[in-house]
Amino acid sequence: MDKQQSLSQVKAFFKKPFWSDWRTITVVYALIPIIIGLLKWSKNNDTYQIYKSVFVNTLQQLPLYDFYPYLHGDCNHYGPVFFYVIAPFAMLPDTWGMLLWECFLVATFYIAVRYMPLLRWQKVFMFWFCAHEVLTPLFVEQYDLAMAASYLLMFACIEKKQPVWAAFFIVVNIFIKLYGVMGLAFFFFVEDKKKFILACLGWAALFFVLPMLVSSPEYVVQQYFGWYDSLVAKNAQNLAEAFNTTNTSLLGIPRKISGNTEYSDLWLIIPGILLFLSPFRRISQYRNAAFRYAMLASVTMFVTLFSTGTESYGYIAPMTGFVVWYTTAPWKRGNWALVLLIYAFIFTSLCTSDVFFPRFIWKQWLEPYALKALPTTIVWLVVIWEMNTRDYSPRLSSKLQD
Repeated sequence: MDKQQSLSQVKAFFKKPFWSDWRTITVVYALIPIIIGLLKWSKNNDTYQIYKSVFVNTLQQLPLYDFYPYLHGDCNHYGPVFFYVIAPFAMLPDTWGMLLWECFLVATFYIAVRYMPLLRWQKVFMFWFCAHEVLTPLFVEQYDLAMAASYLLMFACIEKKQPVWAAFFIVVNIFIKLYGVMGLAFFFFVEDKKKFILACLGWAALFFVLPMLVSSPEYVVQQYFGWYDSLVAKNAQNLAEAFNTTNTSLLGIPRKISGNTEYSDLWLIIPGILLFLSPFRRISQYRNAAFRYAMLASVTMFVTLFSTGTESYGYIAPMTGFVVWYTTAPWKRGNWALVLLIYAFIFTSLCTSDVFFPRFIWKQWLEPYALKALPTTIVWLVVIWEMNTRDYSPRLSSKLQD
């Protein structure tokens, strides 16, 4: 099969009226959270209760990071400003609040993909490619879907020369879950860096003060210390328990396969950081949009691979990264890249489904040994290799072959 033909077939498939019609995609993405919310209507949704506890405990000025009996042995790990994110839903009865929370998560993802400065067929491809993985965080009400959307919005705002809004999405997610700090990797692509820095400082001051409006300065400062302690304790727990459901990451693969918890992850983290930073030396490539898109793909994968808190439902971000990596290169993708994309789709998304994948493979091999992280690791290494060796200039797109 001709190298161009494989990509053309994919594009042609998603250009068919039914699949590429925004009405079809909108209806599908509107129905997904409603159906899941109704399936969970009368059930005890533990994650949502943890989120709601931020609202309740802030109003009562109770510790945000304690283990409360009604949270079933778990506790909150989100920053105090999360109060304002969950408040509109927490004020409703739990069934309605949870349903609308699910709708909010999907809406953020839908808006983010539509806002991306991609071609129509690329957006359509991303919606369908990620549709199954969108279900995974929804079944446990996880914020990861909004976090994945935030990476897209950070990048899109920078590409559209909106540094204030880019700073907003970066800083608000730092104050919610810390992972937003990865958005600072896009700093070098910002044209008005002074405005961006000032906006970051302004948003940071605002998000630090906002929780004080419904509590007190002393309480909020105390909760930030509690937040730090809870994250340190959670990280230690993730490292100490080799076969828990967390640490489904590159860091978790050797720890879970060996069963050894008595070593430092720095032997993986330091090389990982150096690899992640290595493409930044190619300053001449910054002007090429395809290079910047590759950095977005790298960010979505790196943050998942190098966090001990990564769980199975946290892979919606790298799923968007796979699409960005595959569709935005200025050269023709070869068959090997298509095979890698299909492999990543099956063993990152479909592997968690009883419908599409043998359950015993997931339960006996992939989940216990964090092997869901393996496709993302391979694709990320390919991204890093390409960013260090390939020319992303669009003028070469008709000459370069994979």
